[in-house]
This record gives sequence, C-alpha cells and structure tokens, in this order.
Amino acid sequence: MPRPPEYNRLEVVNAAMQVFWAEGYESSSIQKLLSAMSLNRGSLYAAFGDKEGLFLEALDLYVEDVTVTLKATLWAIDDPLQAIRSFLESVCLIEDEAIRSRGCLLFNSISEFAHVNHHLAAQAEQRTKPLSALFEKRLAEAQSLGLLDSQKSPKAMADYLLTLAVGLRMHAKMNTSRETLQGIINVGLSAL
Repeated sequence: MPRPPEYNRLEVVNAAMQVFWAEGYESSSIQKLLSAMSLNRGSLYAAFGDKEGLFLEALDLYVEDVTVTLKATLWAIDDPLQAIRSFLESVCLIEDEAIRSRGCLLFNSISEFAHVNHHLAAQAEQRTKPLSALFEKRLAEAQSLGLLDSQKSPKAMADYLLTLAVGLRMHAKMNTSRETLQGIINVGLSAL
C-alpha cells in the first residue's frame, strides 16, 4: 500500500504557482519547481503527472483566487458600473512593486503559449471564461437598471472589459503613472 503524501497539496501548488508567475512556464525548470515546493522528482510526477499537469493545477489555483477577488470586488458596491471601476482600479493601481511587476499569470501564460504551445494556450484561454462571465452578469444588471444601452451585448462588453483589465495590468507593469491609468479607465468605461 503506497504511503500517503507528506505535504500539503495546496501549499505545494501555491509554491509552484509563484515560480510559474515569476519565471513563466518555459523558464520554470523542474529543479526550480522542486526546490520551491520542497518535493523530490518522484513525488512531483506521482502527484501531478508532469510539469504541464502541475502548471495547469497552479493556473487553476490562480484563476480561483482571481475569481474570488473579482467576485468580491464586483459585488462590494451596489452600482455595477462603480463596482467595475473599482475592480479596474484595483488591477492597475497596485502599490507593491513585486506584485505589480509580475503582471497577470493567466494572460502572461496565454501570451507565452500563443505561438509555441497551442494546447496550453487553449487551456489558459478557457480559464478566462469565468472571469468574463462575472463581468457579463454585472453589465446585464447595469442594463436592467438603465445605466447602459440595452442594445449592446453584455458578452461583448464583458470581453472588452477583460481586454481593458489586461491592458491596464500591462501598463501597471510598465510603471505608467496613476494619472494616465485613471485616464485609460475613464475612456475605457465611457466606451460602454
């Protein structure tokens, strides 16, 4: 009978997520991952199958964290448009340089895989759907309240907001000024 693992899976996956987020998928060597997770090679392969399996579980953890944050932010304020503004500000007006400079693991991964690993690119892209769905829900609510044109597609607007959030996160990574970021948010929201 095999011994049960002697580690906390969530802690191990979180440690791997931090490596992938800092280094990217390709630059995250098995040795770096093993060191960060305090696991041996056999345990990694027994638990996750391979580096890709570990990465996808780490990406799921990241998306789960982002989804919880997005949901909390989007429903913390009654006015759906103010809630969306609050989220967009939280995405780019990040004080902590270490966090700001890493960008978004999900979209960093999509960008990394776009032309080199179509399977992982598709896996990462699939994980954007729950985020877009949360925006779509608040946008439909804004339409029902008469705050937005009811003729516009909530899905198209949600996809646009996700694109805007990614762009804002990239600007934050480049240390764009707060004033410029606020201007981008204002113009972006006026397009709704």
